Amino acid sequence: MEELLKIEDLHVEYRSGGTVAKAVNGLNLTIHKGEAIGLVGESGAGKTTTALSILNLLPEHVGYVTGGDVKLGGESLIKMKDKKMQTIRGKRIAMVFQNPLSSLNPVFTVGHQIEVPLLKHKKLNKKQAHEEAARLIRQVGIAEYRLNDYPHQFSGGMRQRVGIAAALACSPELLICDEPTTALDVTIQAQILELMKNLQKQYSTSLLMITHNLGIIAELCQKVAIMYGGEIVEYGSVKEVFQHPKHWYMVGLLNAIPKLEGDRERLESIPGAVANAQNLPGGCKFHPRCTHCTEKCKCEQPPLVKVGEDHYAACWNMEV
Repeated sequence: MEELLKIEDLHVEYRSGGTVAKAVNGLNLTIHKGEAIGLVGESGAGKTTTALSILNLLPEHVGYVTGGDVKLGGESLIKMKDKKMQTIRGKRIAMVFQNPLSSLNPVFTVGHQIEVPLLKHKKLNKKQAHEEAARLIRQVGIAEYRLNDYPHQFSGGMRQRVGIAAALACSPELLICDEPTTALDVTIQAQILELMKNLQKQYSTSLLMITHNLGIIAELCQKVAIMYGGEIVEYGSVKEVFQHPKHWYMVGLLNAIPKLEGDRERLESIPGAVANAQNLPGGCKFHPRCTHCTEKCKCEQPPLVKVGEDHYAACWNMEV
């Protein structure tokens, strides 16, 4: 498979009021053309920060890339000037945000917002852009006449469909989805996921799906990267990682999923709280919460090592 996007030893910090939060700490990830990868972790793991770093959208004067690089087709996105980056966003890399009500502009019709990338990147005239926007909105299951409506006139699921239509307008090489179904009910979630699965195949778009929902990963992705404390602690094919987890954090996530069979009075949970980016523990970032922790885990950071065919984990005392 041909390589599309490569994240190399990425470090990102947030600085505010004299405090420093180390959100991403040496992250490495490669996305190939046509590949769907899931990025999984609890809130605060660094997933959204990773996505914003790819698009150079970290908050100004607060978020800083302090090391590493992100390359699209071998070209650095981190060092790219903003004017050139504007030709990448929407055209080669597009993003579907978590909350469509805040990502869509309330003062413009949804039709206008789908047409903008078409006018900017595809150089269509107004009539051509309107016809293409009509095709796109029909494709995501919304009637064409609703192009003239405003975001507040749509339900949450409909707004997310508009966001997907706008993101796919220029047939991007990479689509980043940041928790795209979090605010939706289960029925609408299923519809949105089915829509995304079909559109990804149709457009042959690479997909980076950011979520904490393992069911979404199992449904949509071929590979999965498990994030904790701003690092990838386990990576591999969805089948391999789900069936043979090696890192105790992933074991804990899978055990926490409610099961229909068997008698169980309480749901299992991972003890403790997510690692604080302002005060990360030494050694393995997960060691304060791990029931298999040893002295070595507290002092030395484990490297990501190969544990199977296309399966990697970073743990000194991994599941066998």
